[in-house]
Formats: sequence, structure tokens, C-alpha cells
Amino acid sequence: MALHRAGQLDAADACYRRVKRRDPDHAEALRLRALIAHQRRQPEAAIKLLRRAVEHQPANPVYHHSLAELLRVSGDSRAAITAYRRAFALQPERVQNGLDLGDALSGAGFSEDALAVYADVANRHPAHVAAYLRRAMLIFERGDPAGAGAELEQALAHVSNDAGTQCELAAAWGGIEEYDRAAERYEAILADAPDNVRALAGLGSACQSRGQFDASASHFEQALDRDPGLGWVYPALMNNRRYAMSGHRIDAMKRQVADNSVGDTVRSHLHFALGHHYDVQQAPEQAFAHFEAGNRLHARRHVFAPQMFDDRIERIVQHCDREFLAANAHAADGSAGRSERPVFIVGMPRSGTSLVEQIIASHPRAFGAGELNDMRRMSRELPALVGSDGSYPEPLSRLTPAQADTLAQRYLGALSARAPEAERVTDKMPFNMLWLGLIARLFPNARVIYCRREPMDNCLSCYFQLFNQGMRFAYDLEHLGGVYRQHERLMAHWQTALPLSMLTVDYEALVADPEAQSRRLIEFTGLDWDDRCLDFHRARRDVRTASVWQVRQPVYRSSVERWRAYAPWLGPLEAALAD
Repeated sequence: MALHRAGQLDAADACYRRVKRRDPDHAEALRLRALIAHQRRQPEAAIKLLRRAVEHQPANPVYHHSLAELLRVSGDSRAAITAYRRAFALQPERVQNGLDLGDALSGAGFSEDALAVYADVANRHPAHVAAYLRRAMLIFERGDPAGAGAELEQALAHVSNDAGTQCELAAAWGGIEEYDRAAERYEAILADAPDNVRALAGLGSACQSRGQFDASASHFEQALDRDPGLGWVYPALMNNRRYAMSGHRIDAMKRQVADNSVGDTVRSHLHFALGHHYDVQQAPEQAFAHFEAGNRLHARRHVFAPQMFDDRIERIVQHCDREFLAANAHAADGSAGRSERPVFIVGMPRSGTSLVEQIIASHPRAFGAGELNDMRRMSRELPALVGSDGSYPEPLSRLTPAQADTLAQRYLGALSARAPEAERVTDKMPFNMLWLGLIARLFPNARVIYCRREPMDNCLSCYFQLFNQGMRFAYDLEHLGGVYRQHERLMAHWQTALPLSMLTVDYEALVADPEAQSRRLIEFTGLDWDDRCLDFHRARRDVRTASVWQVRQPVYRSSVERWRAYAPWLGPLEAALAD
């Protein structure tokens, strides 16, 4: 084990083998050899060794849990769930066993089972906050913000009042888009502990989502004064585009990014913040050097598999053809399926989706719901719902009209919880473009707005943005170009095959003539024109996307052809787009 910790894998493996020869039933030696095989990227060998360990000690929860972890990483979610269940049954008092089982069930689309497991963990360990938070987020993803809030209220009655736990609860309120409640919790923490760095930074984030940029910057600054290593705060500050980082702060950031003892995550955040600083200073060479370094560090930890993405697009295009969609367009035959309330805004991230939503949401009879995870969650749950082993889109073939109407009602319930009076509600999750086949099954009267932007500008904007989650393709120029071309292929397919009303909006046309394009947008939604749609930047609404600052500004054209200033370094992107 000492050799293993020192990274001497061959020597450690030799020791474990000697132990096994002397004691054939030594399951721990098998488990440790499996860990080495995993480190060597030999998943099949690792799983085989752990299965042998489980055979030797079937009542030991550690071996079942370790096997479950490797099965999950290898993509065998069903087998992983079985192993997690066994570990939890053998050792229910260990909180992590239950949480991991719930996470595996949730990830595989068994949401009801996951909710039950989280509830079991919360009942067994009522003072442990994690199970409540996971339940709340899953309930929120399933389109029930009120239910998610009730779950967090329940947690308040049971969990510890220490600052760390209360900060987790406050962050969860922000996670379900209750920014006022998040701010209240952070303010309550700071009333007792005014120097609490997590609370200061969290309050800055909540204020930013509410459009209170001066207050946000003040709280972020106070947090950094107390802990300069709070990496994520730097790029968050730079999202307040009028914010100017002080000279001493810039110098401190430069020292940190040059210090290899600083963790990769913090250094990645710092590089992005410095990149934005030099971009504003119109120093493209320095800006790009920092963006490139930040992206490289981030991509190292969050690997993107381009072939898997390409295969997914291919499967969607092949399965959801015109004939299939036409034959199944009206599967949702209840009143929910006939609704015209949903308006889906899709396209690449940073293509103008937030701007389009803000224009529509400024209409008094419309509401902007932001980026909802509901459709992604439903697509994940589809195999479990219809009893299929395949992943989306194949289970669409087995979706019955009754099941489709149930899903449609669930989605409309989520919209009503946010805006009960609105005639149109926008969902601007960009990658809903993957689930348009499901959307057509649920809502044959829905409207789709496709936001399109010049490829180089669009990809560069993604490359310069540190996203809150996902978007693993965005941290490599070649991957960005490939995903952009695949998105074009998919949208071209939908424009010929999808039996839904679709409007294409070019970002460049929108910023060149905002009134004409805004009128076109509102007409497409079926609403009468309202002059407030031209003053969209004055609308008061919470925003949680990377465009939190932009949507509160008048239309500006500085982002058009921005890529030309960075052309000398964009060869890999140009090559990928030309492929």
C-alpha cells in the first residue's frame, strides 16, 4: 500500500500478488489490484478483480461499493445500481452508500426510485443535509419548483445551524432559482459571522442573478479580500462587464497562476478572469494566452468524447426521420398535448438565446423560464418509463399516447408553477435541440426558435466562457468546431423533418435591426406587438445563465466579427469548421 500511494504501481501490484498467493481468499488484495488496473485504464480487468473480491466476501459492503463505482465509470449503469443496492443494504448507516445509490438511479432515469432512496437516507440521518439537497434538486429538475422549495424548508427544520451547512442550504435555494431566499440565508449567516467567505461569495452570486451588479461586486470583493484563493469568484466578477479589476488584484492573480502549487481548478478560473481583463483592454495576444491556458486546465479535468457526441447526433437523425415524426406527432392526445404555451429557444450556447428570450419575456403576456432541465430529464427517464433497455431516441417508438400526455402535463405543470397567467413561456435550454423529437411527441403545437450565429464568433464566445456545468466540448477549439458543424447538421435535419413551427433568428440580423427582428419574434409567438419588447433590458427578472449581464443591456454590436482580433490563434477552429 505504501508503494501504491507512492505511485509505484508495478511494485505495488507485485506485492498484492504475493499476498494473494499466500492467502487465496484475501479479498482486500484483489480490491487493491483492481484499483491499480483502474489507474492503468484497464476497466475490464479491474471489474473482474472486484467481482472475485465480492465472491470471497459477499457480506462486505466495501467491495460491493467499489465494484459499483467501477461499473458506473465504465457505463454499465444497471449493474452499478445492483452493486450500490447491495452495499446500501449491507451498510445503511453509511450515508454515502445511500447517496451514491440515489445518484446512480437518478443518472439512469429512475427518478422515483432515486427520490425514495434519498428520502430513506434523510429519515435515517435527519441531520445530514446532503439527502435533502439531492431530493430538492431532482424534484426541481422534474418540473416542481414548489416541491423543491418544500424539501429545503423541511431540511431547515432538521439540519445543523452551523455556517457550513447553512451555506449549503443557501446555495441550494440558488440552485432552484429562489435567489431571494438564497440571499436571505446568506445574509442571516453574515449577521452572525460577517467574515464568512462562502456566505460573502454566495451572496455576491445571488445578487448577480438578481441584476444587482454593484452589490454583487462589493460582496465578491469582500470575499476575495479574505480569501484570494477563491478561484471561481474572479471570472464571476468579470461577468459584471463594467467591472474593472484593480491593479493590485491583477498582480495577485498573475502571481497565483504562475504558482504551480495552486490547484488546477483555481488556476483555470484565474486564467479566464485574466483573459477577460485583457480582452476588455483590447490586448488580444495576452487575452488569448490566458483563455487558452484556462481552457487547457479545465479540459484536463473534464474530458469530452467527440465520437460519442457524433454517434448521438447520428442516432437522432436516423431514428427521428420525417416519416416517424409524422406518424407519431400527436401521441399526446390530451389537453396538455394541444397546448401552445411552450416556446423552445434552441441553438448553440452563446448564439443569442438569452437575448431572444429577454425580448419575448418583456411582453406582458409572456414569461421567460430560462434554461430548464425538464426535457433532458424526461429523455433520461424515457427508457425506464417505456420499459426499454436502449437510450434516447430509440424508446420514443414505445411511448404510448397516455404516457406522452402524462409527460406533457408534468412539463406544463412546471411552467404553471413559474408563470400561472402567462400565455407563452419560453424554455431557452440550448441543447433542447437534441430532444426536439420528444418535444414534437409531447407538444405538436409548440413553437421552436432556432438561434444562429456566425460560426467563428459563436465558437470563440464559448471558448472565452467558463460555464457553470457541462459544455465539455467548449474547452477545445477543435471540439468546438466539430460540435458546431454537428449542431448545423442536426438543425438542418429538424428543419426538414420536424412537424413543428420553427423560426430561425440570425444573431447578426437581430443586433443590426432589433425592432424588425423583435416584431418578427413576437409575431411568431402569436402575441400582439408591445413596445416594451424594445426595452427588454429594463425588464426585471432573475437570470442564471452566462449572459446575466448582457441581457440587461441595450443591443450592442461589438460582438459581431469579434473573432477577427483573435484570428492569428484560431487555426484549429477554422480547420475544424472547414471539415
